[in-house]
Amino acid sequence: MRTEALEYRILTTAIEMAEMEDLQRRIWGETSVSPVPQLMAAIHNGGVVIAAYHDEKPVGFCYGFAGFKQGKAHLCSHMLGILPEYRDWGIGRQLKLSQREWAISNGYEKMTWTYDPLEARNAYLNLCKLGGVVRTYLDTYYGDMGDGINKGLPTDRFLLEWDLKSERVASCLNGAVIDQAVWREYPCVLDWELSEGQPRPVERQGLGEHDGILFSVPVAIQQLKQDHLAIALEWRLALRSVFKKAFADGYVLVGLLKSDNPVHAYVLERRA
Repeated sequence: MRTEALEYRILTTAIEMAEMEDLQRRIWGETSVSPVPQLMAAIHNGGVVIAAYHDEKPVGFCYGFAGFKQGKAHLCSHMLGILPEYRDWGIGRQLKLSQREWAISNGYEKMTWTYDPLEARNAYLNLCKLGGVVRTYLDTYYGDMGDGINKGLPTDRFLLEWDLKSERVASCLNGAVIDQAVWREYPCVLDWELSEGQPRPVERQGLGEHDGILFSVPVAIQQLKQDHLAIALEWRLALRSVFKKAFADGYVLVGLLKSDNPVHAYVLERRA
């Protein structure tokens, strides 16, 4: 791993955006590509495109555009993609940090983005390393998508909120150690059991009046989809049900508790 050879650049030209269009196809295939005109329009109207280069070759990028809600502007971080062979290089985190730096310097106080609740790896980065929180569950957000990552399941998403200057974000970015012993005491509302060698969701109890609760989530959803699509769909629908109830009841998603099991656990805490 030659991370010292990585360079992060804010892109401004149509030629660079054409590189990003090609990079998207190499990451995701022909579907869901943001074309050059869209990227150019975004960067001239409150958005930004940042790319990671390795030996002058683009290997990852993020793209955000200006959003507006409840009287305040925020940056919508719409896309982040990295070539498969570079996904253990820490590029995703650094792209977000570069995007945060740009956003703050351009007057934003908040960023938002969506991610798949079943993608536990993304969850750990977004919640524990970056300090984002989730209060909103969006079911079938993008409609039906046929690309390799999304094919076969409804495109449910979390809306992650990243308050750029908050104490929580600053603490996570500084590498503060979370007291996971407290998390482990929370009851597991959405539990799991092995069936035919695969983890399946089991709802154990209602939400109750706990300060915090845990929801299980598969460690490797893409492999589970390939091997047992029906079980992956069970997880999608189970998480959809419990999260929508929890958010309506005042819980906020704040972390991911890793384990050696075939599932990790989402951590939710009741907030005023």
